[in-house]
Amino acid sequence: MTMTPNSQPCWTTFAASYRGAAFLSILFLLLLVPVVPALADAAAGAHVSLTAQADELLPNDEVVVRFRIEAQGAKAELLRDKVNRISRAVSERLRREKGVVQTTLGRIIQPVWHYDSVAHKQVQDGWRLVQSAQAVSTELDAVPEWVDAIERAGAHLDSLQFRVSRHTMNVARERLRARAISEFRRRAAATAKALDAFSFRILNLNTGTAVPRLQPLQTMALAKAVPAAVPPALEAGESRITVTVSGEILLPAKDYPVK
Repeated sequence: MTMTPNSQPCWTTFAASYRGAAFLSILFLLLLVPVVPALADAAAGAHVSLTAQADELLPNDEVVVRFRIEAQGAKAELLRDKVNRISRAVSERLRREKGVVQTTLGRIIQPVWHYDSVAHKQVQDGWRLVQSAQAVSTELDAVPEWVDAIERAGAHLDSLQFRVSRHTMNVARERLRARAISEFRRRAAATAKALDAFSFRILNLNTGTAVPRLQPLQTMALAKAVPAAVPPALEAGESRITVTVSGEILLPAKDYPVK
């Protein structure tokens, strides 16, 4: 320590620094004390991951019909008149059906070309206008008649798909979730019992729902071949809904003897 004739040793500065460092160390230990037991508790015991499922076969109660109205020719005005006339007739027919929701999906007009081998260039032949739409309904008994009616009006069916409606799906999802959670608890209890544990703790729990992807009705080509006087025969079928519950449980720490 350096001393001068007109100064005292720098004890005051040194003591202040020491007290400051000691205070910070004590504060850090005080903050750490509650964390250490929590980490120890979380790490104690066996962590086990489990999965449980519940499924149910539900009748399809909703139909989605997608169709298009198209025309091709040399004059765009005539094409628009034809497509507008057919779309208006289809819309008016569907409005008479209870519970049918119509949605226009798109409308596009494009030039039609062909390659002129003599002039060695593309030559425009005319125009092609396409308007696409869909109709959704839960009144399945009436579907064959109005599907046949819109085909008669000049629309072309692109797909017809049956599915479980959103309301039915939500009700079934809640029911299946409760069943899946009960199955998860049963499996957790069985696992705890197998490991000689008297209890278990659920650390996390996640649920998910699997819904089958919509597939176009494969018999639509046959339906078009049916004579116009006979509506197509359609079957709604069923869909299997599955709810999966996955999570992690914690079993109390236990020492097992080595045999």
